[in-house]
Amino acid sequence: MLLLNAIPPVLYDLGVIFVLAIMVLLICNSFKIPTVLGFLITGILAGPDLLNLVSAESNIDVFAEIGIVLLLFSIGIEFSLKDLMRIRRQVFLGGSLQLFGTTIIVAVCGYLFDLKIKEALFIGLLFSLSSTAIVLKILQERGRLQSPQGRSTMAILIFQDIAVVPIMLLTPYLSADSAGFDWMFVWIILKGILTVTGVIVLSRFLMPKLLFAVAKSKSNELFLLTILMVCLSVAWLTAQLGLSLSLGAFLAGLIISESEYSHEAFGTILPFRDLFTSFFFISIGLLVDMGYFLNHIPVILIVASCVIILKLVVAGSAIFLTGHNARVALLAGLFVSQVGEFAFILAGSGQELGVIGTSNYQLFLAVSIFTMALTPSMIQKSDRLSAWVNDLLMSEALKARFPRLIKSSILPASSDLKLKDHLVLIGFNDTGKNIAKVLRMASINFVAIDSDPEVVLSSRNKKNAHVIFGNATNPTILKHVGIEHARAVVITLGQAEEVKSVVSEIRKISTTCHIIATSGSLLDMSAILESGVNEAVSAQFETSVEIVTRVLSRYFVPRNEIDDFVVRLRGLNYSMMRTIRYEQQGLQDYRLEISDTEILTFKIRAASPLSGKKLSDLQLRIDWGVSVLAVKRGGDISANPSGDMTINENDILVVFGSHENVDRIARS
Repeated sequence: MLLLNAIPPVLYDLGVIFVLAIMVLLICNSFKIPTVLGFLITGILAGPDLLNLVSAESNIDVFAEIGIVLLLFSIGIEFSLKDLMRIRRQVFLGGSLQLFGTTIIVAVCGYLFDLKIKEALFIGLLFSLSSTAIVLKILQERGRLQSPQGRSTMAILIFQDIAVVPIMLLTPYLSADSAGFDWMFVWIILKGILTVTGVIVLSRFLMPKLLFAVAKSKSNELFLLTILMVCLSVAWLTAQLGLSLSLGAFLAGLIISESEYSHEAFGTILPFRDLFTSFFFISIGLLVDMGYFLNHIPVILIVASCVIILKLVVAGSAIFLTGHNARVALLAGLFVSQVGEFAFILAGSGQELGVIGTSNYQLFLAVSIFTMALTPSMIQKSDRLSAWVNDLLMSEALKARFPRLIKSSILPASSDLKLKDHLVLIGFNDTGKNIAKVLRMASINFVAIDSDPEVVLSSRNKKNAHVIFGNATNPTILKHVGIEHARAVVITLGQAEEVKSVVSEIRKISTTCHIIATSGSLLDMSAILESGVNEAVSAQFETSVEIVTRVLSRYFVPRNEIDDFVVRLRGLNYSMMRTIRYEQQGLQDYRLEISDTEILTFKIRAASPLSGKKLSDLQLRIDWGVSVLAVKRGGDISANPSGDMTINENDILVVFGSHENVDRIARS
C-alpha cells in the first residue's frame, strides 16, 4: 500500500490506462473492431460510471491535448496542394455541398426541436464531419482507395479537414455570450492571414535550410527534436496571437509538407502521434455519461439512424452532382456517413465556451460513437449493396429513361506506373547513380531513397524527382515508394548491418519483391545472404574481376578466353556463397534453389544465329545445354513456347541452364 502511495498519480493513471487499453484492443482486434473505437471503449470502461480507474482526468487531458496537436501537425505534413488541385472539383464542389448541406438540414431540424439557432448550427457542423482515421484505414486495408468511390470519399474528407480550421475560428462567436461578428472577428481573420503569410515565408526560405543542416548531421534524435520544435513553436506562436494550438500545429505541418523532408518527418512523428492521439480518444470515452446513455438508448438509436441516412443521402447527392454515377455516389455516401474524430475536438471546445449544452453534448458523444462503431460493418456490406444497386441500374427501363444514373462524366484515374512493378533503389551513391542510368536507358520505372540531403538536393536540381530523402528502415518511407508493389529492390549501402536492417523492414511489408544487395567485402556476403536478400554482389570481388579482365587484355589473351576465365572465377566464388546459404537454409528450402544454375533474360539481335529460326530447329537443349522457359514479343509473353515458334529479332528469351551455358548463349 505504501508502494502504491509513492507512485506519482500520472504514472499510476498511465499504467492503468495502458493495461486496460491492451486488453480492450486485443478483444477488438479479434472482432475486427477499429482501434479508434477500442480507445473510446477503454475510456468508457475506465470512467467514473464503470470501473473508475483514473484518479485525475487532468493528467489524461494534457496528453490528449498533445495528441490533438500532433494529429493536426501530421495532417498538415500529409497535405499536398498539388494533390488537392488534381481532384479540386470533387473536393471543393462535392465537399462544400456535403458539409453545408448536412449542416443546414441538421440546424433546421434542431431549430424545429426548440434549440437555439447558434447551438443548432454548431451541432449541424459537428454532424457534418466524418472520420478520416477510420474510413481511410479500412479502405486502404480493402484496397479501395484508388477506386472511384474511394477517391470521392477522400475528396470529401480532405474538404472536411480543411474546413475544421475556419470552424475552430468560428466557434467562439456561436457562444451565448457572443454578440455576433464584430471587429474582433475581423482582427482574428487578419491575424490568421498574417500567420499563414509567415508560414509561407518560413516554408520557402528558412525551414529548408534548417532541415538541410539537421538532415546532414544524420542524427535521428536531432531530426526528431527539430520536427517537434517546429510543431510546438508554431503552435505556441498561434496561441500567443489569440488563435488555437491546433491551427498552429496544422500550419507547422504545412511548413514541412512541400519540402523533400516531409516523408521522413511524417514517419518520424507517426509513433508519437499514434501514442498521444490514443489518449485523446480515451479522454473522450472518459467523458461519456453511462447513466445518460442507458436512459436514452431509444433516442440515441433514432438520432444515429437519422444521421447515417442523412449523411448518406447528402454526401451521395453531392458526389453525384460532381459527375459520378449513382452507384459510386451511393457507396461514397455510405463511407462518410459516420461522425468523425475532429467533431470531438470541436464539441469539447463548444462545451467549454457554452455553445452546446451538457445534455446535447452527451447525446452527440453517444450518437458519434454509435455511428463509428457501425462503420466497419457498413463498409464490409457495401459490396452486396453495390451488386444490388448495379443490378437495379442495369435494367433496360432505367437505362433508357435515366442514362445519367449509370454514366459518369469523371474520367478514370490514370494508374501510377511509377509505383507498380517498379524498382526501388536504396542508396543513390555512385553505384546507385550508375544503376539509375541503365534503368533509364532500359525504360524501367524506379524510385530512389537516400539519407544524404546533399545527394537528394543535387538530384532535385537536375529534375530527378524520383529521388526522395529518407531512412530506408522507416516503414513510412518504404510504403511511400510503393515497396509492396515493387518487382525488385536494389540496396547499394554496402555495410552488412545497414543492409540487414533495411531488408528486415522490407520483408515486414513485402515477401515477394526480389532483393539484390551489394556487399563491401567478401566477409560480409554470408551475413547479407542470411538477412533475406535473394542475391548479393560483392563490390570488392567485382573490382578484382574487372582488374583481371584488363590485365589479361594487356597480355593479348583472346576475349572469349577472358570471358571463360571470368565465368569460372565467378562460379567458384559465388558457388561458395551459395553453399553457405544452402547449409543455413536447411534441406527443406534446398529444393527451391538449384546450385550452379541460373535463369537469364536476353534480347535477340539481328546478327544472332538464333534469329529467324524455329525453336525445334535450334536444338538449344542439345547444342547449348539450356531450356527456353518463355519468349516475350512486344507486350505478349509466351510461357513454355512450342517448337514451331520462330525466334525473331528483338524477341526476349528467358532461358534456364548452368552458369557457363547460359552465359555462352547470351554472348552468341
